[in-house]
Amino acid sequence: MLQRLWRWLSGKSEEEKSEPTLYVPMTKHYMFSETGNIMLCASKDSIQDFDKDIKDAFIDVTIFFSAMTKAIHSTINPVTQKPFSIYNYQAVKNVLSQSGMFIQLNVETGVFTSKDVGESLGKELVQKILNRNFSESRLAFSRGMFNAMGYQQPDEQEKQQLDARQLKFCQSGNIFFICESLLGLPQTTAILVNIEPYSGKEIETLADGHGEHFETDDDAQDVFSLGSKEERFHHPKGHCRMWRFKKRTYLFVPPRLLKNNAKFLSDVDSQDFDELINALALKLDETVKAQIS
Repeated sequence: MLQRLWRWLSGKSEEEKSEPTLYVPMTKHYMFSETGNIMLCASKDSIQDFDKDIKDAFIDVTIFFSAMTKAIHSTINPVTQKPFSIYNYQAVKNVLSQSGMFIQLNVETGVFTSKDVGESLGKELVQKILNRNFSESRLAFSRGMFNAMGYQQPDEQEKQQLDARQLKFCQSGNIFFICESLLGLPQTTAILVNIEPYSGKEIETLADGHGEHFETDDDAQDVFSLGSKEERFHHPKGHCRMWRFKKRTYLFVPPRLLKNNAKFLSDVDSQDFDELINALALKLDETVKAQIS
């Protein structure tokens, strides 16, 4: 009663009595796999108490990534007549959509800029794609990632011999599995990204300023070539370049078959694991043939 009287005398309304709720992000710790395809993310408290459910959820991702990699490498690309690569954007996209374990949440395009090469360029890209900040940490895997993605790209002569349907099966890409512990609740998302290799700039095309297209620079630079360089041999000239990317975000929803089977990691000949690989490979092969014909 006294508090209400004081608010009335001081002219403060009922709505003003409480402070707004503030969103204060918790400090997170990150760890990447050797290739950078799997990232573990957790707060300090979560790291100290990784229970069985969280471990099982993260093991599911490792199992699926292993099966997907083997399935993709065991499937022949009808355009190149060589096995698909895990860095083939269309192959990975097809596997995710056909596996029944992923729900697509979002598709977006964006640009990132950098004046660096090598690991610094890679770090700027990964931070932009994953919407994270890795402070002063170096991402040692990024040079290998750029090299593999560049190797997947067809050269100019090969491009001239391919039509639009065939070209999409030669696009490079990379996938990141983000395994997070949200106060003890495991959640896994996958981010699949495709980068347009040559630098350029965005040009406004509509009178109202909305809607832009990307125009290649006269002095266009290949992001995969720059990203593969060693920084110690490069002296930045201060020229900031821009590249465009497209990313798809998925929520990973593993079936019951993949729960509580960490034994697969030490039993690669498991019948269930082999059946998963064969099913993924079959789906990929059927989808590719339908899209290319």
